[in-house]
Amino acid sequence: MKKTLKIALATAFFAGCASTSVTSDSTSNAQNKLMQNQLLKIEKIVVNGKTFDPKNAEETPNISFDKDKFYGYAGCNRFFGSYTNNGNAIKINGDRAASTQMLCHPLDVMDFENSFLSNFNGTFKISNEDGKLVLNNGKVKIFFK
Repeated sequence: MKKTLKIALATAFFAGCASTSVTSDSTSNAQNKLMQNQLLKIEKIVVNGKTFDPKNAEETPNISFDKDKFYGYAGCNRFFGSYTNNGNAIKINGDRAASTQMLCHPLDVMDFENSFLSNFNGTFKISNEDGKLVLNNGKVKIFFK
């Protein structure tokens, strides 16, 4: 079991290194690009009206979607899991997601990460607000650069 977890973490880590960056496009093209092999950098998240900014993270938090899997970096830890694509929405099954468990400093990085990871589940509508790609499940909005 431990060996399988280590292999899965290593696979997710190396897959994250192979991603490319996203470019700005029209709404429909940007939505299509969300789904496949694009490294999307997270600008901020808004949870129940409170904004969390990852400004003090060593590396910009990001996520990439590949077929039915996602993986990324939340500001301190790497995370991965599976999703389903429903056209202009995606469904994240939080029960099937996992992350590494390191403690990081400063604490606002951990606040951002905890707010992101604890709310990154459910069905997210894919939209475009003011030229920014956004995932919104009614509780949390994730804004990408």
